[in-house]
Amino acid sequence: MLFNSYEFIFLFLPVAVGGYFFFGRLGCQASNLWLTFASLFFYGWWDVRYLPLLIGSIAVNYVVAGRILSMRAAGQTARARAVFLFGLVIDLGLLGWYKYLDFFLKNLDALTGAQIPLLHLVLPLGISFFTITQVLYLYDCYEGVAKDHDLVRYALFVSFFPHLMAGPILYHRQMMQQLADDALHHPRWDDLARGSMLFLLGLAKKVLIADSFIQYVDPAFRAPGNLTFLGSWLVMACYLCQLYFDFSGYSDMAVGLARMMGITIPINFNAPYRAASLITFWQRWHISLTNALTACVYMPLVRCFRRPTAVVTTGAATFTLFVVGIWHGAGWHYVIFAAMHAAGIAVNHIWRQKKLPMPRPLGHILTLLWVTLAMVFFRAGSAGDGATVLAAMFGLHGFAWPATLVAAASHFGLVLDWQPVLYQFPKKIFILAVLLIAFAPPSHQMVKRLRLTWSVFCAAAALFLAALYQLGTATSFLYFQF
Repeated sequence: MLFNSYEFIFLFLPVAVGGYFFFGRLGCQASNLWLTFASLFFYGWWDVRYLPLLIGSIAVNYVVAGRILSMRAAGQTARARAVFLFGLVIDLGLLGWYKYLDFFLKNLDALTGAQIPLLHLVLPLGISFFTITQVLYLYDCYEGVAKDHDLVRYALFVSFFPHLMAGPILYHRQMMQQLADDALHHPRWDDLARGSMLFLLGLAKKVLIADSFIQYVDPAFRAPGNLTFLGSWLVMACYLCQLYFDFSGYSDMAVGLARMMGITIPINFNAPYRAASLITFWQRWHISLTNALTACVYMPLVRCFRRPTAVVTTGAATFTLFVVGIWHGAGWHYVIFAAMHAAGIAVNHIWRQKKLPMPRPLGHILTLLWVTLAMVFFRAGSAGDGATVLAAMFGLHGFAWPATLVAAASHFGLVLDWQPVLYQFPKKIFILAVLLIAFAPPSHQMVKRLRLTWSVFCAAAALFLAALYQLGTATSFLYFQF
């Protein structure tokens, strides 16, 4: 069930939110229980075979967290550490089994020639997100930060349907407090209105902008050998627009859905393409993931050393960004994507530590350029396809000038290469996307500042109708594959 589908908007959403407030009259526990069942139903709608996997993961982690908390309360730190490591192995082992095992077997076979049969496991939707959410909870239990250990609230914290499939990644501290607050289980007009507005903006990003690039980007990456210099850069520019509006659109919808129910979850994007450094880019792109891995990878690495020198912090940041890249998927193209961002972060840190000058416009250009080159491997189906696109971007496959320039040059007896298929892209949507990326405030700021007048509601209704018109060709979100 997609957020951008008729059954979600007109059936599931009213029932889920309406039931949440209806049972809120009986108390927050009844309301939370209803929303937990609704979230599990939402997940089971995709593929009921993986519903036991989600429930089992929640049950195991709940028991493990309980043991960690009781051992810490008894002063048994060493035993608590052992139980935490056991839970970590279970969670990461489950993720590795589904997400990375075939990649490992394929490379082992290439090295040894053992002809190991691949399992061809289907990646359960949302496994990366509900796994990292629970790893963070176990880590906070071990660190003594987590205190709340109610089963219903914990199950809802993990399975909460707005974030379950593709984030944002949640922290227990904020969520548990809200789920235990009886006042938040009753409808509030401002939350419903602003949450709906944010959901609508996310829906429009997805169906009116992101999906418009599919017919141009997908065929290009299916046949990357046909790309030339100009075409490859146009394709990557379109893909960066598609990825941003697709994923930020999902995140806006998730935050908006939670806001309708009076629940605040983290924002995931804050104008990342305007960043003037790679460090700033990752502080603005997929913010919840960056913060999560900073907390459970970067900080523990730094604390391993008595004196966190510049070399230590740079090395820890580089490794953390490499983990961020690998987290996205199994394949050498993801490894290259991770390595490029890790190398960029290392250079960025060294540059800052040396206090070398960097004019902001130049920093912005270099950051966007490096992000674009790395995203080639993020989008490509393989490392070979990524290398082919990259070769085209460096002019190794020819240039293919625009038709108008070719026609003008012919008057002077010049013959220029031309490939018309490369210019059949949505020009108006592309210009709109670039203008929004460059100048529009982030969605959460826009909704926060919005005055809820009748003219605003009329404009929202028109935008909603335009989005509804496109729902007949609803497509899945790009981050569902991770």
